[in-house]
Amino acid sequence: MNQSDSPSFELPVAQIWREAYGFVFSVPMRVLIAALVPFGFYFVISAAIQLSFLNEASIAFYSSLATMEETTEPGLETLSLFMESTSTFFLWIAVLMVFGGLAGASMAAAWHRTTLIGLDADRTGFGLFLGAAEFRYFLRAFLMVLITVAVLFAYALVASIAFGILLMVVAVVAGAAMDALAIILMAPLFGGGVLLGLYIWSKLIMSLPAAALGINSFGFGQAWSATRGHVGRLMMTYAGLMLPMFFVSLGVSWVLELAMGLPSDPSEISQATLTNSVLISLVPNFVVTAFSTALVASGMSYTYYRLGQPPEWVEKVF
Repeated sequence: MNQSDSPSFELPVAQIWREAYGFVFSVPMRVLIAALVPFGFYFVISAAIQLSFLNEASIAFYSSLATMEETTEPGLETLSLFMESTSTFFLWIAVLMVFGGLAGASMAAAWHRTTLIGLDADRTGFGLFLGAAEFRYFLRAFLMVLITVAVLFAYALVASIAFGILLMVVAVVAGAAMDALAIILMAPLFGGGVLLGLYIWSKLIMSLPAAALGINSFGFGQAWSATRGHVGRLMMTYAGLMLPMFFVSLGVSWVLELAMGLPSDPSEISQATLTNSVLISLVPNFVVTAFSTALVASGMSYTYYRLGQPPEWVEKVF
């Protein structure tokens, strides 16, 4: 019987954190080398798209949104401009997400192989690796996003109804304190959505390291079964890997916004300001993205190694 099948086995959350952080930050140059081509290409393409198309689309979107908010009864022309600017804006966002997803799949798959095969394994170092394994990785990650969005959309509908009912009760009981209580009631509903999304990813995400290694028999169904009884610890594991880098990313964005003096009102942002923002943030965003990807990929690899019952040729490098 495998250790993970034992009733007494508990996923060592703190140990996985130490292993993931320890491995990634013990080879920082290796992280940057692995990220240089995929994320380098992505950020160059992203900058070109933003400077040529997205910045203009963003200004049009925020301008039309401000017009909609200022107009009590918007006419057909106003609505048409708003819908057109919105669709154009999100179209370019979707294009960037596809390129970013492919770059992320290339680097993450390479890092899974680095973590579970070795630093000198094929398709782990400098280069843009886009083969069957990477496209399968991208497809699985894309499906996970769709599943998560669908579940969270259903949750949002139910939560909105529950929130509306609670507000009616609060309005009768609390009266003047309604606004403060509304915020208090919203917090657990929002927290429930975050936990639900993390739960789904914790149940399915172990299929990604398997895809990177070419183990196609370990898909969503196998990942769902392998995580039975370990979901709470998996959620803690991934939260401990994702949240610190998320806050680092927010901190970097905040510092860059202060340095560039971006206006608080989006409708006041000019195209020149957006251009400066894109160029100044390229290197910091590249570094944060590279280490975030490597860190989460290492954590995923270590949980797969312990729970996924991989073949004998798979070994934990760090």
